[in-house]
Amino acid sequence: MIKKILSILAVLMFAGYLVYSAMALTDRHEEDRVCHGIDLHISDSLDYGLINEDMVTVLLQERGLDPVGLSLDRIDIEAIESALARHPLVGGVQCYKTGGDKVRINISGKVPLVRVLNNRGQDFYVDSHGEILSQHSLAVQLPVATGYIDRQFASGQLLAVVNAIDKSDFWKAQVEQIDVTREGEIRLVPRVGDHLLILGTAQNVESKLERLENFYRKGLDNVGWNKYRSISVAYENQVVCKKRK
Repeated sequence: MIKKILSILAVLMFAGYLVYSAMALTDRHEEDRVCHGIDLHISDSLDYGLINEDMVTVLLQERGLDPVGLSLDRIDIEAIESALARHPLVGGVQCYKTGGDKVRINISGKVPLVRVLNNRGQDFYVDSHGEILSQHSLAVQLPVATGYIDRQFASGQLLAVVNAIDKSDFWKAQVEQIDVTREGEIRLVPRVGDHLLILGTAQNVESKLERLENFYRKGLDNVGWNKYRSISVAYENQVVCKKRK
């Protein structure tokens, strides 16, 4: 019995030694290994290219956090994540070292849907979650909204209208601008035709756009695109047109 117990203890001690040796070897190897690059993966970007490897590299270099060329044990993963998370176009970030001697960075980018140029001279973007982005001069084509739009309106009614337009290939191609009056009336400026499309509020906006599309296809094609100065679907089950004088 005693020999059996001693044998078991010997095996356990040897296993512990192997684990300790492996950990020590791993630590020693990490000190000797150098980061060979950044493996960047971006999601939710809609191919806009707003976040790319050059942007990430420059941001990390400016903060003294570029991992390339550093030994793996000197790379501060938490500091990299924190620096990237503060960028206005980054929604979420995860960072870790890989077995291939690189730093893997997974970024979830914010997706701007509309640019707002309001009556107060403010210029900002609204993303797909209704968050206000103050980043200026984004190199991407977006719908433009003008008029009496504060940030609460932008994140609520305006976003509802933009989302409804974005779901329709017809309206994505047709709407050039969104304008909001002092009274909060939402108007669309189409690319084709010299008239305004009046939605009223964003309530039941998808139904309103469907009504407008039916009128476009069945009505305007017959009477001409410039006969009316405004077409309103502000009231339920109605299409109210005002002719030009």
